Amino acid sequence: MQPTDDANLINITIFTPKPEHFSAFLDTHLEGLPRLGQLSQSLAAQFYVARDGRRAILISHFRDEAHLGEFQQSEALHAHRERLRPMLEDAESGLYNLVYVREPQPA
Repeated sequence: MQPTDDANLINITIFTPKPEHFSAFLDTHLEGLPRLGQLSQSLAAQFYVARDGRRAILISHFRDEAHLGEFQQSEALHAHRERLRPMLEDAESGLYNLVYVREPQPA
């Protein structure tokens, strides 16, 4: 088990778009993510879409809770959320700490 520390702070958001807006949600989110990634508080992010087309997951990496708080208060994030809001049934976020990594095995 790897020690938990602020350098491993992860915010995971699970999105449930309205079915009729799934494509528009993806297009809007994919357009906005590169701009949000330019904010200094964001270290990295991965965006996944469920194969059944019902949900999407955003995994965002932050140095610590202070940087996450600054990111969450940014005008850029607020504007992005407002663009997404009409397309969503639900969105749930939570903070996680990395406690284990399995490195890729040689082929």
